[in-house]
Amino acid sequence: MKPETKLGVFTVLGLIVLGFSLYFLGGFSITRTYDLNVEFADVSGLPVKAAVKLSGVEVGKVKAIKIENQKVIVVAAINEGVPLYKGAQFSVVMTGIIGSKYVKVTQGEEALGLLKDGDYVSGLNEKPMDEQIADTMKSVRQLVDSINNQGQFGAQLNEAMRDVRQLSANVNQLVVTLRPYISQSMQNLEQITDKLNAVMDNIANQDGVLGTLIKDEEMKTQVKQSVSELKDTMTEVKSFVGKMSRFRVYWDFDFFYATSAGVASSDLALEIFPSSGYTYYRAGIANVGNEDDTLDDKDYIERNKLDLRFGLYNRWANISAGMIRGAGGVALEVKPFYNHEFLQRFTAGVEFSDWGRDRVINGRLFNKPNLSYGVDYRVSKYFSVGAWMRDTMETNYFNVKANISFNDQDISSFFGLATMAR
Repeated sequence: MKPETKLGVFTVLGLIVLGFSLYFLGGFSITRTYDLNVEFADVSGLPVKAAVKLSGVEVGKVKAIKIENQKVIVVAAINEGVPLYKGAQFSVVMTGIIGSKYVKVTQGEEALGLLKDGDYVSGLNEKPMDEQIADTMKSVRQLVDSINNQGQFGAQLNEAMRDVRQLSANVNQLVVTLRPYISQSMQNLEQITDKLNAVMDNIANQDGVLGTLIKDEEMKTQVKQSVSELKDTMTEVKSFVGKMSRFRVYWDFDFFYATSAGVASSDLALEIFPSSGYTYYRAGIANVGNEDDTLDDKDYIERNKLDLRFGLYNRWANISAGMIRGAGGVALEVKPFYNHEFLQRFTAGVEFSDWGRDRVINGRLFNKPNLSYGVDYRVSKYFSVGAWMRDTMETNYFNVKANISFNDQDISSFFGLATMAR
């Protein structure tokens, strides 16, 4: 056999051996690990070699996925030197709506002891994203049907709005009663101002009647000062009365329903927009409800929290800060397509509050800030629907949202009257 032939044969054999080596040793790692067997009901979309993360830090890989006794077992290879304690929670999550999946680990309690190589633990079984979307669409359909057919939600909504209309009617009656007097007062103020100007001219004119009668310079000075102060008072009164038409006031009612927990909540607030500038104020109650009601297992909503904010707005964004759901925080709403005929109906929002939270709610410890985000779609001038993820750093419940918002011109006048009373 020629040397060239021998070289070719050895080269081919070497490539074959290298290929087999790469195939069989592809999962080989020099990092020492220990295995934990995590039981799940469904791990759709979770690949082998997916990351295992603790507090956002990768601490291992998915070594294998198998089925034992009708259960899915995810073999997680955890890096040696990373202790995991008993009571640790394992869940399959996504990096985003269309992102890759990985195994998220929430650390257990040190007092319970360490998890050891080969231990079996139960993972948290959450619905896959496609099932959540299907459930969400079903909930939206039920919500729309309930509103259209005057179902339970419709009845509750009608009851709430009936109370709002009653309050608005009472204020409207007050404004209607006062409106003729206010209009007459404005006319009288104009006449009084004209007469005061004439009096000032007469005093200043030596040839006028008052100028002739009031010879004493000190007395003339006092009279002129009194009339001038009266003019200033009339000017301020006119300014205050004019402010009655310088407010826009909106009732804002939000209804949230957590589909997985079966928990509903609602917010009611007034949003006040002065005519000048780009500022507004919001005052209301979040999570309206009876605090004495028995809480369900997954109900972590704290009832009747103040919502007091100061905000800035323009055509495409709205930012506010203050007391959000009973704690300090900030909120942002963005309309990225405000100049598009259809897409301007969509609004993306986020709320970030309660940064120092560290308390037990319904038997569960909450020690992370409250972060919620979602998208709303404006169906009409008065009604919108949305999809929100609420308290994402803790419960991470998906919520269907409905909103009713309308301008109340009568309460706008009422706030004008309140301004005059300062």
